[in-house]
This record gives sequence, structure tokens and C-alpha cells, in this order.
Amino acid sequence: MPRPCAWTPPSLRRANPRQLTFTHFFSEGLNMHQVCAVLEFLSVRRTLLRLSLGLLALLGWSVAQAEVLLERAVSRGSLSVCTGEEFPPFKFIDAEGNHSGLIYDLVLDLQHQLQQATGKDLGLQLVLVTPVNRLAFLNQGRCELLVTSLLDTPSRRREVDFVEPGYYSSAATVFAPKTTRLEHWEDLRGKVLCSNPASVWVRPYEERYGVRFASYTGNAEVRKAVADGRCLGTLADDVFYRELAKDPNWQDYEIKLPSQDAAPWGIALRKGQPELQALLGKVVEGWHRSGLIIELEKKYGIEANPWVAEQHARYAQGSAGQ
Repeated sequence: MPRPCAWTPPSLRRANPRQLTFTHFFSEGLNMHQVCAVLEFLSVRRTLLRLSLGLLALLGWSVAQAEVLLERAVSRGSLSVCTGEEFPPFKFIDAEGNHSGLIYDLVLDLQHQLQQATGKDLGLQLVLVTPVNRLAFLNQGRCELLVTSLLDTPSRRREVDFVEPGYYSSAATVFAPKTTRLEHWEDLRGKVLCSNPASVWVRPYEERYGVRFASYTGNAEVRKAVADGRCLGTLADDVFYRELAKDPNWQDYEIKLPSQDAAPWGIALRKGQPELQALLGKVVEGWHRSGLIIELEKKYGIEANPWVAEQHARYAQGSAGQ
């Protein structure tokens, strides 16, 4: 292999290859053979640069996004958490006007444990998001964490990092008037269901069952559309609508089909924060180990989630074996 660097004047070695012209070469007094050697050298240099950047990407480095543990939250003295719309009993405003619900109680515990980890007082600022804008808000830095019913899926992992393990779980079902005749998922072919366009189930169910979707930005808009009869029903999280069916205002509606395509809910954060991700993972493991989430289900009258019970058994057993 030729040694092009031996032919390359120092001024050209330091140059930006994209800014070079033939004038640069011939001003150095190079003949055509030397010019070819220089070009080969610069080509090798560009190749090495690409390989280096590619290796950094494979290793998960993101210099622009990497940050000290909760540096911005500590500097302003408050923890910003993106969280979803009201959906009792997971998140709601109680009779006294206070935030309440299973998700909100977990957010409070996160705040407390992150205060201990940083050794700093951290206030709590809730940032309301919808299914459509929640990932954008997180990646724009409007909050440190996203704690909603966000399903942990491979496609979403390309956009954000998820804390492992997940903290809750749900699956797809259809919520519709009791008078609606639906016995099998295949009965949905050609039918119109309301949903938010960011749902991970929309595209697969269009392809699998031929469902047509009417899109609405948030859960409140979806429920209003269902109540107005603008669609057959809604394709949504079974755990939410199982609780909604208990509400007297929705006594004429029910879960119509068996749940499927279950996935865990994960706490999400911007990429490039491995220390925070690991810390939050230990927090969630502690929730499962202690049975905190199960206690919150009982507190708010939520039907026991089998996946949560499995996680409790798994982590409690692991703790006992230590």
C-alpha cells in the first residue's frame, strides 16, 4: 500500500478536504502523481473519521445530550415531570383540588428519592402532555422525566431511553356501547374506531384487522367522540377503560374484546443519561420489591394487575434470596 502521507505537505494535512481545490495542490508545486497520493491520503482520513463516529454511535455516546445527574433540575431547584391527562383513578384532581392517583403517587415517590440521591431540595413541576406531543416535550428538555402510560416498544426506544423494569402494564382492547355486536377482533374489519394517532396499535390493527381510525389528540377528545357516536368505540388501554366502565356516566359502555398485545409502561428520559437511567431502574425495582404499586391499586380501588403481581413476586423473591 502506498504511503500517501509521505507526499503530503503539512498545510494540506491540516486542511478541510471539502474546502480543497486543485489550486491548493498546484500552489504547493505538486505533480500529478503527488496530487493522486494526497487525495488517497485524504480519502483514508475521511474513512477513519466516519469509522470513529460510527463506533461512538454504536457505543451509545451522545456528547450533546450527556449531562450530569439532574444537573438542570438541581440548578433551578425543581424536578419537571411530563405526565398525562386526567384519567381516574390513575391520575386526577380530587375533591379538594389536589393532584391524586396511582401515577401521581409514584411521581411523588420519585421526587423524594431523587432528592435523596442528589442531596438537594427539589420542588415538583408537572408538565401536562398528550399522547401526541409527549415524546417531543421530553426531547425538547421541557421535563427531565416522562411518567405516563407510555408503552415500552422497540420503535419508541429509537427516540428515548426507557427505565427498566417497567412499572405497570396494559394491553389493547375495544371500549364501546353495550349494544355493539362484537365477538371477535376480526369483526372490526371496515369499522371506525377512535384513537390518538400516536398509539402503537393503530398501524398494526389497520393492517391486521382492516380497522379504520378517526384520530383525536388526547384521551378526553377520544372519550367525547365515543360518547357522541362519531365512531364505533375506541381502541385503547384495557386498564384505563376497565376502570372507566365503573363510572355511572359510562354505565351503557363496556370492554368488548379480550385484551391482547400487552406491553409494560416505562418511565422515559432523554438519551445520554445512563446514570439517571440506572438510578431510576433501582427505584422501580424497589417499588416492585416492596409491593408499593399493589398497595396503590388497593388504595384507589384499581383491579389487580397480573403483570404487577408477577413483578412483585419476582423481585421480592430475589430480595429474599440475597
